[in-house]
Amino acid sequence: MNSDLIANHRSESNNIPLADVDLAILRELSADARVSNKDLAARVGLAASTCLGRVNALKTRGVLRGIHADINYEALGLHVFGMISVRMTPVGRAQMSEVIRRLLQVAETLEIFQVSGERDLLVHIATAHPKGLTRFIEEHLSDPTIAHTQTSLVFGHHRP
Repeated sequence: MNSDLIANHRSESNNIPLADVDLAILRELSADARVSNKDLAARVGLAASTCLGRVNALKTRGVLRGIHADINYEALGLHVFGMISVRMTPVGRAQMSEVIRRLLQVAETLEIFQVSGERDLLVHIATAHPKGLTRFIEEHLSDPTIAHTQTSLVFGHHRP
């Protein structure tokens, strides 16, 4: 995540105001999630124990949902990436949360975006071979609640 996205001013989340120091913590963690608590505290001008307490409070409040690894899937032999747009049937839209839950349990699923417009979902997957992409579609998207899918190969993924 681009740490500049985190505003350099007071913000509110869930109607709970965030202090400037909380925003500073979020900016630092978005820039380097592996920073030690001691270094994080020094960067934002807090004692280590106070900083840890603020980080835990951000977690409890649901502002900070987790710290994630940036995995090079190609180094693991996963070289085929697909973005599959899914349009649900009208009846299927009522079951969308179940479809999302089921797809998130499939090993190849990297993430799912619920979107507006002509499509309902964008499913980002990784496989070792093009046949894995075909298998994913046949096994997991051949569902009567799904009206249509369209698959795009991902040639590059870029982040700030």
